[in-house]
Amino acid sequence: MKLEHVISRFRLAHSPTPDKNLQGVESAVLVPLIEVNQCTHVLLCKRDASLRSHPSQICFPGGKAEQSDRSAIDTALRETYEEISLCRKDITALGQLPIHSTLSGFHITPVVGRVQEYATWAEKSSEVERVFTIPLTALMDPIQWQSYPCRYRGQPININGFMTSHGLLWGATASIIKKFTDTLS
Repeated sequence: MKLEHVISRFRLAHSPTPDKNLQGVESAVLVPLIEVNQCTHVLLCKRDASLRSHPSQICFPGGKAEQSDRSAIDTALRETYEEISLCRKDITALGQLPIHSTLSGFHITPVVGRVQEYATWAEKSSEVERVFTIPLTALMDPIQWQSYPCRYRGQPININGFMTSHGLLWGATASIIKKFTDTLS
């Protein structure tokens, strides 16, 4: 699926209004879309194994809002640059998805953005072990999503995830991808 086609299908009536009553940590992530060989890809990161929070997990670039950030878009673009050196000038914000709240108290605003084909980024940083892309068509394929058994607080549970060559994509990142792909259906 070409990126222009994805953008034309990504219709948001308006950006979600932040809920000022939310208790927890405001944060934002960039859902970066880039065209590779005339096919839309989603850029993802694998967090460094040495990090205290979410080590080795597959994620979008992003993080906590700072007082100097004027909006969720500012947070997402600033954090993206800090984590993988992808310049703000190479990203066009297309809109926002609804806030995703996590069990750990984070309220994540996903910002969908188009990354210019000529853009460059760091493949590795102090926070990121690896940067990679996955074709959007693969992420939209329900057969690729499986249930995986694991343990949470000592109890066996099943999580829905997408296996990448860099590990399992699950949790908040998987939920945000599902919300995004649902807007394209």
